[in-house]
Amino acid sequence: MECLLKMDGICKSFPGVQALDNVDFQLNRGEVHALIGENGAGKSTLMKILGGVYLPDKGFIEINGNRAHITCPAESIKNKIGVIYQEFNLVQTLNVYENLYLGKELKNKFGQLDRKSMMANAKVTMEKLGIPDFDCTKKIKTLSVAMQQLVEIGKAIFNEIDILVMDEPTSVLTDNESGRLFEVMKNLKQKGLSIIYISHRLEEVIELCDRITVLRDGRYIETVENKEHHVAKDYLVNKMVGRDLVDYFPKKTADIQDETVLDVKGLGKAGIYKDISFGLKKGEILGFSGLVGAGRSEIMKSIFGVITSDEGEVLVDGKKQDITSPRKAKQIGVAFAPEDRKNEGLVLGMSLSDNICLANLKKIAVYSHIKRKAKQRLSKKYIDELKISPNDPERRIVNFSGGNQQKGVIAKWLASSPKVMILDEPTRGIDIGAKVEIYNLINSLAEKGVGIIVVSSELPELIGICDRILVVSNGSITGEFARQEFNQDTIMTAATHLKA
Repeated sequence: MECLLKMDGICKSFPGVQALDNVDFQLNRGEVHALIGENGAGKSTLMKILGGVYLPDKGFIEINGNRAHITCPAESIKNKIGVIYQEFNLVQTLNVYENLYLGKELKNKFGQLDRKSMMANAKVTMEKLGIPDFDCTKKIKTLSVAMQQLVEIGKAIFNEIDILVMDEPTSVLTDNESGRLFEVMKNLKQKGLSIIYISHRLEEVIELCDRITVLRDGRYIETVENKEHHVAKDYLVNKMVGRDLVDYFPKKTADIQDETVLDVKGLGKAGIYKDISFGLKKGEILGFSGLVGAGRSEIMKSIFGVITSDEGEVLVDGKKQDITSPRKAKQIGVAFAPEDRKNEGLVLGMSLSDNICLANLKKIAVYSHIKRKAKQRLSKKYIDELKISPNDPERRIVNFSGGNQQKGVIAKWLASSPKVMILDEPTRGIDIGAKVEIYNLINSLAEKGVGIIVVSSELPELIGICDRILVVSNGSITGEFARQEFNQDTIMTAATHLKA
């Protein structure tokens, strides 16, 4: 096949970190080419060089056999490259056609914005994505995450690109929304577009991609031909982590204790959830399954005091608690690692050490004065225990990989010695190796008698690590399954609130 893009000998370093070390990558015309690896392997860095966000220290880029000098995002667009990052680059308060035309607005002969033409052209662009009669006057903030994803793609192909880069596009999508996205990708491929696809979900990588390139620790490992989409998942995992992962879901060794640590009775919030009742025992791992928007996260935020419920009660160690704020929740031993770790779980401008200590200031301060050595001891303990990499307490948390950021969120709450740990989508957007480390961490917490709630959209994950699973649909608990009853079909039936 014709080589469209060649990245040769790409090197990039940041203070204390060699992010890319002599990496090669080639993309053929009209193919979907996966780029995989653990968090910190260099995937996003390589694509940010292609997108003009970073400049390489060494190496060169060729497009259609010609040397390309991409020094900024505008140069990337000139070279017909469109990059869709994990964090959408859309202006939420503008509508769809305004986002597509941002910076290149059409004007009529009177110098006024030609909104009619822009709307018509934007509509044509969305029709190319298989969305006829789409209302391009809708504000971005009113659209679902899946639709915003399609607007991002529309914005990219609006620039008449040849190369589309997609970084973790399905991490916040439901299965149905992901299926729709895959159909759009297949249609774009048939029209000659070349796609670079980054994902930790190896099943969809194998299903979608023609070739798969593996990076590990900033180095090129191998490019695999995915003929008839039959590459073995275990083979890819081995190349990504450099070893065999015998068990994706480590066996839980801790027994569930008799004492109930958390008891939720009749919890309700108008229009969000109703009559939520369940218990959690010490050492138990309780899963919450359900479709996106079912109300799972809102229930957890109510238990943690972020959302005030209208009715019901929460008991911790048998005592009724009025949890009116996260501060109160922390005081009684409830911890919460939120789904949106960047906006709700971390202060990105602060260091790893600062983030770990945020919920534990009383442990390191005397008369409101932080003791430097106490802070160092506390943060080092959990950085070592969770194997956070790089082992640099003063490095800003924003500069860590997704998996290590998640460990930072968990470390913050481990340091508070919780009785109940709520983990909302704890492995979203992180690689298989880091997932196994977090599963081991969950098991170790259970061994210490901590009651653990895991909210996840990945049903195999819940089946692999949980003692019991509750299913939420339309704000109500519609199913409860003990480990011996785990079955994907019956759990999904409860999630869609259908009668078997």
